[in-house]
Amino acid sequence: MRKTTFRIIILLSFTIVILQSCYPGEELTYSDTDIVATFYNKDVNFATKQTFAVPDSIIRIDENGNPVSDPGPFDQQILNKIKSELLALGFAEAAAPANADVLVIAAVTTSTWASGGCYYSWWYPGWYPPYPGWCYPVYYTYKTGSILIAMLNANANEAESGLWIAGINGLLGDSNTSTSSRINRDIEQAFNQSPYLGDGK
Repeated sequence: MRKTTFRIIILLSFTIVILQSCYPGEELTYSDTDIVATFYNKDVNFATKQTFAVPDSIIRIDENGNPVSDPGPFDQQILNKIKSELLALGFAEAAAPANADVLVIAAVTTSTWASGGCYYSWWYPGWYPPYPGWCYPVYYTYKTGSILIAMLNANANEAESGLWIAGINGLLGDSNTSTSSRINRDIEQAFNQSPYLGDGK
């Protein structure tokens, strides 16, 4: 499990970098910032992957890349949604992980970001034409949450990469109801944009 956790940390770090680079600069609602990206190994024949196993816990990672033992408020919801989407695609849940074709693991992390800049007053009394006036410094912080879903060969060795990876990222809001709804919507979107997972099922 330790090797799997290490691989997930590497995948999650790589995915966060990609997703953060996609953010626009305008002021948006929490939901507008949600990004769903999926990647897959084009050499994989997903028709041969018929059964899955999902661990009963989520790998939680802090901002420094260290595992966190405490569960999050949406962990069970995330696991249940992943299972329901796999079943909807035609996968069957294996009775035991050892009997599964693929292992589907979820990891979650949150990050705090800081940014700032200058707000210029473009009209300064007595100046004509208008010239930049004083610079008013503006600083703000925001927190993002990221979910990584990785589909691996159940008997994968350390050298193998993921068969399929979904990265979900967005600003964290104050409403649990809104966050819960966005989690379900974004996980569903990740599977909707990956129809090849259902090949041959």
